[in-house]
Amino acid sequence: MIEPGSHDDKLIERAVAGLHYVPDIRPGDEIPNEILDGTASWTVARRHKQIARDRLQLQLLSWMSGSAMSYANSDELKKLMDDPENKKLLKDAFGKAALAMGLAKNESEKVLDRIETLAREICYIEALRERTREVGKIRANLDILTKVYSADQRMSADISRMKILIVKGVQEAQNILDNIDAETADVLGALMSIEEIIRSVRKARDDLHFLMMEWDAPLAKWKGLNMVKSPEIDKALSATYQFLAMRFSTGKSLMKKKGAAASSAAG
Repeated sequence: MIEPGSHDDKLIERAVAGLHYVPDIRPGDEIPNEILDGTASWTVARRHKQIARDRLQLQLLSWMSGSAMSYANSDELKKLMDDPENKKLLKDAFGKAALAMGLAKNESEKVLDRIETLAREICYIEALRERTREVGKIRANLDILTKVYSADQRMSADISRMKILIVKGVQEAQNILDNIDAETADVLGALMSIEEIIRSVRKARDDLHFLMMEWDAPLAKWKGLNMVKSPEIDKALSATYQFLAMRFSTGKSLMKKKGAAASSAAG
């Protein structure tokens, strides 16, 4: 009996839209920030902010040197940025970047300000990148459990099926990360078109966050488990199989599910 276009009707539409960003919305809850101003309604750890800042600054050093500086993990990234020679080069990179952006060389602080602004957005991507690795750990656990359950024909068949299905789940999240990494790889271009890049980063953030909310339940089942036969492992396998089969057995995408829900809410 709610009148179309009324306050309550619009409020319900906002609540439906809000479920793309938070697990649930109850009476009295605030509208997620993503809908109000585009910022995230969740927080990240300090290390994620530092990783985002270091990644951007290393890309700036790569731009200045003309060759990409690579690293395997966040520890290696930190070592690179703590290197005294790289710190010295970074100061020069700020000045050269300022000139390339049409600023005066002594306005290098404006380059640093833009890096900080972009890092405050990309830090959410880094937090989600870390979260997606938990899905990869499930994939590794399935490899271990293949041997553990080798004598159990039914369970072995289920695990084999899960190993196929989880590839789609891992790839779906990785595609989002790869796309936004490619878009921000040109650090100078990103700093010069920072508003456009921030919109792209926020979209990737929201898409990936939506995916990982869907993974929360199966991920929780694996927390703290040893890879040996146990009732807890059986429950984790069962929950994971159900999750994967519902979402990926027919090629369905969690992002398509999000898009369909958004279209339904808009209609």
